[in-house]
Amino acid sequence: MVVYTLELSADARSDLRHLDAAIRRRVRNHLTQLCETCDQRPHKALRGEHKGKFSLKVAKHYRILYTFDRRTKVINVSRIRHRSKVY
Repeated sequence: MVVYTLELSADARSDLRHLDAAIRRRVRNHLTQLCETCDQRPHKALRGEHKGKFSLKVAKHYRILYTFDRRTKVINVSRIRHRSKVY
């Protein structure tokens, strides 16, 4: 099993700091899972302004926007926000 390395942008770090503790914990769990299963899972590709990025649903209303590189095994998280604000 290949584990990906996680890189958070400055915006994603800021988003994470401003989340409620319970949501923050769920986001961290989802990111850990993403790093461990990136090659096996389906990824939801985004269109339009966010073309080239993918979305991961956390809880009911939060989204993680990310890109990943299979060659270097790196996941880059760009935003972690409420779905009404992230798109």
